[in-house]
Amino acid sequence: MFWFLFVFSLFIINFARSEASEPTYHELYRPGYHFSPPKNWLNDPNGLVYFGGVYHLFYQYNPYGTDWGHMSWGHAISADLVHWKNLPIAMLEYGDVMIFSGCNVIDKNNTSGFCASKELGCLVAVYTQQTDREAQAIAYSNDLGLTYTQYPKNPIIDLDLKDFRDPKVFWYEEQQKWVMVVALSAVFKLQFYSSADLKNWTFLSDFGPDGSTIGAWEDPDLFSLTDDEGNQRWVLYHAVDNEYVEYYIGDFDGKNFVNSETRGETLFIDYGRDFIEAATWNNEPKGRRLIIAYLADGKYGAVLPTQVWRGQMTLIRELKLRKFAEGFRLIQQPIKELEGLRYSPQHDENIELNNKSMNLAKANQMEIIAEFMIPENGPANEFGFKIFVGEDQSTLITYKVDSQLLLVDRTQSGLIDWSSDFPCISSHDLAPENGTIQLRIFIDQSSVEVFANDGKLAITNLIYPDPTKNQILVYAEGGLVTVKTLDTWLLQDIWSKQEIES
Repeated sequence: MFWFLFVFSLFIINFARSEASEPTYHELYRPGYHFSPPKNWLNDPNGLVYFGGVYHLFYQYNPYGTDWGHMSWGHAISADLVHWKNLPIAMLEYGDVMIFSGCNVIDKNNTSGFCASKELGCLVAVYTQQTDREAQAIAYSNDLGLTYTQYPKNPIIDLDLKDFRDPKVFWYEEQQKWVMVVALSAVFKLQFYSSADLKNWTFLSDFGPDGSTIGAWEDPDLFSLTDDEGNQRWVLYHAVDNEYVEYYIGDFDGKNFVNSETRGETLFIDYGRDFIEAATWNNEPKGRRLIIAYLADGKYGAVLPTQVWRGQMTLIRELKLRKFAEGFRLIQQPIKELEGLRYSPQHDENIELNNKSMNLAKANQMEIIAEFMIPENGPANEFGFKIFVGEDQSTLITYKVDSQLLLVDRTQSGLIDWSSDFPCISSHDLAPENGTIQLRIFIDQSSVEVFANDGKLAITNLIYPDPTKNQILVYAEGGLVTVKTLDTWLLQDIWSKQEIES
């Protein structure tokens, strides 16, 4: 079986090189190490799964242009979650049906009867088919996701609603059944269903309204994590109004999810403007819970100021549960595999910044890890980093000492007047830990992702700076802060010459 997987994976990679569209990957604002499509429109990640020796990233895709429409599933694969190979479209819209968001499961026991291989099983995609209403449908693949066959009796769940979408399915081992969570978007509810064969589904329960009801609920997910005390807990999340991803921590018994740990709280996975419609991988071989999101905001995603392509993904992050004084919280860190992109390392220690700034580098793609010690006497009012600094532009990553607030300010970040919703300051509370604030920052052409205090807080924002004005500074204003450690690396592109010219 392992020999078959190896040969089949090589076949897919070679197929991708011969059939994929021709990317250039040199356009203005094109990310160097975040995933983006070779051309045309991209939005939500879909169908994330590890199968056949590779990671699969499917995504909402318009094959015909850079505007939203003709929703189909684009497809890329990776051996390391960093470098990607573009494949042909996996599922194309057909008739009056668009292929909206969903997931892939590995039907290793052939519960569906779709699988040609007794050893491998097959991939079954569970997705929303969109016509004049939204219903859930399935399709299956016996060639590692290259092509899919639609189930002739689709849809599998149809409530005759316009807003009923984005199924996520997993195998619930304790009761030997498939479980689906899906969104009733307009009424702030999630529904749970179960099935023995992926074709026939039974309603289990509702969840919601709970938490934020500022806008439609979409793209839910449910999974278990082991917390830092060794106990299993369940995490449920969903997108809110194409702006945030809200999560809950609680219990799931195969029928009901109970928000037992975070009731009465509104918690987001990321507090920036541009982390939405997230999805996690099924069958991750190292047992990690990995998440990726669409790097945009619903208020302006349709008019992002790029050419040839429109839309990119966030960095992939590993989710964990940790207990704090206020209770259990999700923490997240970019995957370790990204460290392979580092070069030109720089290390400094015990830098005292007393109402001054220090030049670090000129860079468009960079990782920064810094630990700031706040003195008890005469502390700075604020400190942090200024990136893409030029005469008329700068993006601020700032910690406000008195208010204990971390913010990312893109109100002067370069090109900002293409949408009235774009200029903004994203912020959230962040208390020092043992008198220190730790920041890990990823800068990539048109985005900045900030992780604070070992991943307790994340802020992700798009920016559109003049790339020739790329000075990076560390600074303090109104007093003293000590930078205990400061490490920086330049980061390589992920697209090889061979892939670009394929």
